[in-house]
Amino acid sequence: MAYLSKLTTKSQVTLPKDVRAALGVGPGQQVRFNIDSEGRVALVAANNAEERERRKAEFRSRVAKVSAEFRKHDPLPGIDGLAYQRMMRGDGPEV
Repeated sequence: MAYLSKLTTKSQVTLPKDVRAALGVGPGQQVRFNIDSEGRVALVAANNAEERERRKAEFRSRVAKVSAEFRKHDPLPGIDGLAYQRMMRGDGPEV
């Protein structure tokens, strides 16, 4: 089956009743759009617990990549914030 829907002026679209029923979603529930490398989009119901875990894993992966890149270019490897502060200001009260 194929359904046609029109974008509103806010770029929103109403999901047809049959599509909502097939996904098992209703008002206030989340859906996820999966886009493949060829530009095809699949709409799936987002299980909130699964979605949270997926987003956490994705975030952790991005943080790990950024941290690894930073470590490659770190001019002061192994120095912590307090040691850096003392290096810049000398000994004295910590802020």
